[in-house]
Amino acid sequence: MTGLTPRVFVDFDGTITKADVGNMFFRKFGNEEESLKAVEKWKDGSLSGAGLLIKEAAFVKVTREEAMGFAKSCEIDGSFKTFLSFCTANEIGVTILSDGLDFYITEILKSNGISGIPFYSNHTRFETTRIEIELPHESDCTKCANCKGYQILTQTGPDDVIVYVGNGYSDRCAVQYADVVFAKDDLLKYCEENNITYYPFDTFDDVLAKFSKITSSGNFRKRHRAELKRREAYLTE
Repeated sequence: MTGLTPRVFVDFDGTITKADVGNMFFRKFGNEEESLKAVEKWKDGSLSGAGLLIKEAAFVKVTREEAMGFAKSCEIDGSFKTFLSFCTANEIGVTILSDGLDFYITEILKSNGISGIPFYSNHTRFETTRIEIELPHESDCTKCANCKGYQILTQTGPDDVIVYVGNGYSDRCAVQYADVVFAKDDLLKYCEENNITYYPFDTFDDVLAKFSKITSSGNFRKRHRAELKRREAYLTE
């Protein structure tokens, strides 16, 4: 062993789940056309992550019971539980970081028999047929309502090797600070375009195959650019 400790952070929508649950929710119970417009504004930087969530939520008409029923119907990558079991057996901490909503994360994990895993997300308050979004983890980041990069910086120490698994646009802040990156879909393209070293994956079977080899060898190393980014962030606080 190198004396360094791996800390695993995992995206939820489209990574643990088979589809982007948040997008599905806002399109099913909100206004699909307005949601798509808001997402484009978010991606071009004219709308913040917090602004996107609040705007999409304003169109939603749903009861708590309908929302929970929707969440129960969403599927996860079945191999995530195998990956989680491996991490538990090896005393490796796993934390879910999401820029989505807590109600569906809680319900999906519960429906799949997953408990005891911490997660950080945005909060949903149900009011009859409306929802209100609360942002308990809001930071200076304008790209995200719950910035995963900020979460990593505040939850890790100098002896942690940061492992990140993700797939999408909201994972970009996280991979700047991650030592080991597993990426697919839009995140994979982003890593390639920005020269961020990554391992491609389709399911958590792929993640586990590579991660178990690194674990068994004890060869945990920090990515130089990521370490410099973390130091830079700490100095500007």
